[in-house]
Amino acid sequence: MNERDVFPAEATSNRLLRSDGLELFLRRHVIGQDSIIANLSNHLKYGWCNLSTPGRPRGTLFLLGPTGVGKTESIRAAVEYMYGSTDRNFLRLDMSEFSRQAGEEALMNLIGTPGGKSIGRMGAFLEQCDEGMILYDEIEKSHPAIFTILLQQLDAARITLSNNRTYDLSGFFIAATSNIGAQVFQNIKHLSERRLQQNLEMQLKERFSPEFVARFGKFGHEILIFRPLKPEHLRLIARKFYSLLLPQYKQSHGVDIYGFTANVIEETLRSIDNTRNGARELRSNIERKVRKLVFDLLLRHPGGGIRGWIDTVSAEPENLCLHPEEPTHEVILCQ
Repeated sequence: MNERDVFPAEATSNRLLRSDGLELFLRRHVIGQDSIIANLSNHLKYGWCNLSTPGRPRGTLFLLGPTGVGKTESIRAAVEYMYGSTDRNFLRLDMSEFSRQAGEEALMNLIGTPGGKSIGRMGAFLEQCDEGMILYDEIEKSHPAIFTILLQQLDAARITLSNNRTYDLSGFFIAATSNIGAQVFQNIKHLSERRLQQNLEMQLKERFSPEFVARFGKFGHEILIFRPLKPEHLRLIARKFYSLLLPQYKQSHGVDIYGFTANVIEETLRSIDNTRNGARELRSNIERKVRKLVFDLLLRHPGGGIRGWIDTVSAEPENLCLHPEEPTHEVILCQ
């Protein structure tokens, strides 16, 4: 199966019913969260097959955990599998853009202006799609008024916007992510699974009303805990990032980096102070290193037209080398 193919709804439904394709797809895209992937996959499959309660959203998900552990990525991957792309049936709302500090103007950007002159991002999305995924990313940062709007969506699968039109959301999945309780994960080695859940549940109910949390569902089913990433997970993610980023400069700049050694990964992990920000910090770190690497190579070879593999992304220019010869030891090939 080509992961980038656009799947017709009928074909997707059959694949979801007959195979564990969604679960396998999520495991390939979301590293280090194997303990919750099966529950996440099952919940999405039940919703896709319209097994949710009538008059409710197709499915609801509340994903908890520290930053950079795959919460948003898991939703993106699920949307790509179910709808073939994240371009159309997916509305991701970064709630830091719709915070109390952002003011009423930001809220109107979401739900529209009084009188319906503008229907906002939500209205524009719902005018185009009658099914899909709506993600409230980092929900704890949102404007208080958004919780009232969201309760209507969770309760009755509908939303009334400033144009006084009520939209049916029964064909949509509604998901939220939160970094609440991130400090709990710093002491995770000393907590049992039950104590971890109890701590997070207590913090959720301190920040949100118990009624709001209950609208999403129960822990272990609709409310899922994403764990901090371990060093072995970060190695796999670094390998993935490098193998995707390095080939991008072949066509644009004539720099064909077709492989790299394990030393590149270890060197990168050593340059990160800690794993507190997970894959998010790792991605930005690798992007900076790759840009610097390609820039320095272009200084040496202005016309491009070079090909080889690397065994360092060190900042010292004398260490930079694109090896043209065939490697005599293991080299990780780019995708």
